[in-house]
Amino acid sequence: MYLYQGQNLIAFADCFKLDENCKEYLVHMKWLEGYECLRCGNKIYQTRSIFSSVCNKCSYIESVTANTLFHKVKFGIRKAFFICFEMSTTTKSLSANYMAQRCGVTEKTARFFMHKVREYQ
Repeated sequence: MYLYQGQNLIAFADCFKLDENCKEYLVHMKWLEGYECLRCGNKIYQTRSIFSSVCNKCSYIESVTANTLFHKVKFGIRKAFFICFEMSTTTKSLSANYMAQRCGVTEKTARFFMHKVREYQ
């Protein structure tokens, strides 16, 4: 897996076809240098599923989306990826109403997530 770079919407859509593709990308980006437990700092873990790990020392279960921009996203990680893509590649300011229509979420949801993205940067 590689760091996605580019502004081509078709290439982006091909790369992130499913939620699983987005989560695989997050696994690569989050644990690129290896797993480290957020609670105790232990580096030894067991894989619970493809997208979560369990610390061998304190039994802390960490999802790939934990402590990221995509933590507790209710409308699908793929839609969240597309909102981030739109926000990072456009040169004009985007309204929450526009993003809601483009991604099929409510305006309130789009506004809150866009605020989260701006805050995270």
